[in-house]
Amino acid sequence: MTISEAVEEGMFHSESPIQELIRMLVRYDLTPNQAKVYLFLSKTGIKTASEISKALKIPRTETYHLLSTLQQQGIIFSVFGKPTKFNAVGLEESLEILLNNEKNRINELELGKDSLIKLWKIIPNYAENKKESQENKFQSLQGRNSILVKLEQMIKESKENILVLGTEKDFKRFYFTEFTELLNKTKSNLRILTDYAENNTHIFEDIPSKKIKKIDDVNREDFCFIIKDDTEVIFFISNNKIKDMLAVWTDSKAFVTTLRSLFSLMWKKSHHVDETDEESILGSKMTYEHRLREIEQEKRILNYLQENFESLGKEK
Repeated sequence: MTISEAVEEGMFHSESPIQELIRMLVRYDLTPNQAKVYLFLSKTGIKTASEISKALKIPRTETYHLLSTLQQQGIIFSVFGKPTKFNAVGLEESLEILLNNEKNRINELELGKDSLIKLWKIIPNYAENKKESQENKFQSLQGRNSILVKLEQMIKESKENILVLGTEKDFKRFYFTEFTELLNKTKSNLRILTDYAENNTHIFEDIPSKKIKKIDDVNREDFCFIIKDDTEVIFFISNNKIKDMLAVWTDSKAFVTTLRSLFSLMWKKSHHVDETDEESILGSKMTYEHRLREIEQEKRILNYLQENFESLGKEK
């Protein structure tokens, strides 16, 4: 079997380990096709651009561009001959190279920060609107990286409390990041509402169980948000038409207060993940009238959220 036949028969099929490797290499600032070319060369050895193009079914012009970029990044190299052939640097060495590239880029950005700030201060303000600074701000965040940057900023700057609501499915996309580590280190009052399975590993497993309560009402699992200090919130939006994660950050007092109220209601009636069933039953006793008022309050909150956030999801 030729390498082209092997590729066609499943080397890059959707459930293969190669696909998982591609997804992971994208985090190292490679595009999916760059990762595909690199992994192909890593497993097949020396190939011409024409052979790579044919095997991976990537247009030849794009293949040459991908090879040129990967050479500049230092993770593939050309082999002297006619036609020119290409091979890949070993995976461990390539990861070190990519990490160093990213570190160097960050260092350059750090060095340029002071100059940017100085230049910005030189430029006069041509118009000032004091009312504008008092208005509620909304920021659309699309893609895991843009959301993660905002989450990390909120957690690091938090002084009072961090409230997290969402399922394992919502947060598993933040594996291999500093998200849970920052939550664990925060000095703020941390409370997490999530689904929980004792027999399975979960993203919050390093966080003390006293800070985690289990979502018992499956109808509330559609909501996912994180509140910082009762002043700002990131609210995740479900939109099946968009592959990337989508969220909205806002410091709107109305939105934050509404979501804070929903969290408080759910926290009050939920139980800690390490509680026994008997403790859970004793802790959740309430009068019928009290529960009825609570349901009515939740209904008003959910209607408000649905009216305001559904339109945001449709616009994206």
